[in-house]
Amino acid sequence: MPRRHRGSDDYKPLAAERIQRLFELADEMSSKNRELADRYVQLAWRIKTRYNIKLPSHLKRKFCRKCLSFWKPGASCRVRVQSGRVIVTCLRCGHVTRLPYRPKRKRP
Repeated sequence: MPRRHRGSDDYKPLAAERIQRLFELADEMSSKNRELADRYVQLAWRIKTRYNIKLPSHLKRKFCRKCLSFWKPGASCRVRVQSGRVIVTCLRCGHVTRLPYRPKRKRP
């Protein structure tokens, strides 16, 4: 029986599905138990690094890359819009993330 490697394509769809589910659970638990929501993000990060999966952009913006805490705007992060950027500050570790922002133009 041939050995399977962690980076093989057989495991990637299942790992991506588990990561998605962990972020759903973190979103549900963020208002009830902050530590458990952060733990779900840590588990998702470990799966992502083990199987070499790129996170979709909507999941990348849901947690702090430094301390791996789940972001809930107003509760665990501060969100500001300033001069063409969205600035997100983690209230746990103080890490600042700057994301480009281009407002939609009105078409005449």
